[in-house]
Amino acid sequence: MGYAIAWMIYLGMAVLLQVGFERYLTPYLQAQRQLRIFLRSLLAILLFTPGVVLNADSAFIVPACVGVMFNILAKSPYGLLQAALPLLLVATVVYGVLFAVETRSRRASAA
Repeated sequence: MGYAIAWMIYLGMAVLLQVGFERYLTPYLQAQRQLRIFLRSLLAILLFTPGVVLNADSAFIVPACVGVMFNILAKSPYGLLQAALPLLLVATVVYGVLFAVETRSRRASAA
């Protein structure tokens, strides 16, 4: 029960942080569209990517950024790699899609 409540609190705070970014920082980045999209997607990737932390007898699904920090503090290089892989995978997919969309829109505007 506590695990589910902790996840709901974390997701609520992550959504509020994303909304705060959109509301308060995006107006300063209106002229730099690509930087705004990059920062928005980076924040979403860091906040919403799930990861796994293995304990001696169980495994927990945690936010990947928390898993990375936990493994850095625990000085576990294998665990750090395992916790960072979901972040790297999601970042590769998201930025690959954004690159493809940007390339397509530039080709369409050039034609």
